[in-house]
Amino acid sequence: MKAAIYARYSEGPRQTDQSIEGQVADCRAFAVSKGLDVVKVYTDRHVSGKSVEGRDEFQQMMKDADRGIFDAVIVWKVDRFGRSREDIAVHKIRLKKAGVSLMYARESIPEGPEGILLESLMEGLAEYYSADLRQKVLRGLRENAKKGKMPTGSVPVGYKLEDGKLVIDEPKAEAVRELFRLHIQGMSYAAMQDAMRQYGIQASKSFVWRTLRNERYTGRYNYRGIEIPLPAIISEETFMEAKKHFKTSRNNAAGRAKTTYLLSCRCRCGLCGKILTGESSTGRHGDLHYYYRCPTKGCPTKRVKRDWLEELVLQRTVEDVLSDDMIEILVARIMDIQEHEEDPVKPLKKRLAENRRQQGNLAASLAETRLRAVEARLHELEREEDDLLEEIRQKAVQNVTVPETVVRAWLQSFRAGDKSDPEFRKRLVDAFLADVAVDPEGVTIVYNAKGARTRTEGFEYGPVERSLRDGTRTPFVLGHYIVLRLPRSTS
Repeated sequence: MKAAIYARYSEGPRQTDQSIEGQVADCRAFAVSKGLDVVKVYTDRHVSGKSVEGRDEFQQMMKDADRGIFDAVIVWKVDRFGRSREDIAVHKIRLKKAGVSLMYARESIPEGPEGILLESLMEGLAEYYSADLRQKVLRGLRENAKKGKMPTGSVPVGYKLEDGKLVIDEPKAEAVRELFRLHIQGMSYAAMQDAMRQYGIQASKSFVWRTLRNERYTGRYNYRGIEIPLPAIISEETFMEAKKHFKTSRNNAAGRAKTTYLLSCRCRCGLCGKILTGESSTGRHGDLHYYYRCPTKGCPTKRVKRDWLEELVLQRTVEDVLSDDMIEILVARIMDIQEHEEDPVKPLKKRLAENRRQQGNLAASLAETRLRAVEARLHELEREEDDLLEEIRQKAVQNVTVPETVVRAWLQSFRAGDKSDPEFRKRLVDAFLADVAVDPEGVTIVYNAKGARTRTEGFEYGPVERSLRDGTRTPFVLGHYIVLRLPRSTS
């Protein structure tokens, strides 16, 4: 599994490249512990995390994620990824859609397994906030569309914007018509690219591909159910004729679709401890079968069918661990963490008070001496004050206590989720699953939640062997985690 590392440090006289080196070193150590292969490192120096503006390496990383260059992004802590909750939520969703996981080398969340649950809850709320904000933005875009204005997106070659509306841009529009003519004549991509250069357009193969499939050139553009009138560059007949000339291939994108392994980085061999890798094989009838396999040569742990193992983990999590009693335990744990968690705003307010005290002293000195060094230091403190006020605002927003009713509803929502939905499956695994160990005798599932005998009977069940021998599915405590041991049937 391939991973990228992202590191960043902010502006300020005390921020140096040593911060980057330390972050990268910790992230590399984390990658080794998870069996990840680091293929690229992105670093932004002297750049604030308040937004993505100016964070060139971050933006390049997001583009590379969309291209599928890596499967995971490792950051030192959450605040290295960003300091704006909206930005964090939006870009985590973008990574998720690209099939890329976000991992933290040093979690800036409460210690212990319940902290992971709390982080998952906060991410879910942030995602909801982001979706709500997106709906409000889309509402404004739809209103623009009703007025015939371009709501969003780049302007296609051959058009230009005037007062928010698309109008034909000659001679670029003629270049588009020429491209369609050449395609219908059966010209190669290279010939079409050469023709575009004569119009001053540096056309890649993907540009040619997208242009020939862009129905807007016929004057038709539908934005979320709203028809936006456009001036046509080509006729409907030309567009349909061009469509006939596209070659089909059995080796298309659908055939090369990326195969996902839901338990990647969480599934290991119960004997040698190595992370299980994904592999596939072709059956007698040409159908593909997918497995998790121990990479250690000669290991007695046989490979296990991917679908069987993933369904087992999901089913047992929902049915055996997320019971009413267990949910009440988790609610109590999460509320306790929130109640006793140290206020992150307090030390910032202390620094702000000291900053203002120093400003007052320097202002008094400046009134008497007018020394340039004093004036420069005063300006530096004023900038630091602005940064502290912004950081206090951000921390205050992030430190909102989630009500008990919301925590309970969030946990209960997993029981009603659709286990065939890829998004739901990933949320369930990210929130609850700490580790899965497969050995020749059975499967051990470890969850991010402590047991509590004082609240519910049955969680201090006994040794692994007893659970396996009795054939029961009762969770039991092992250290700080809830553990479920299951026999390995035909897989």
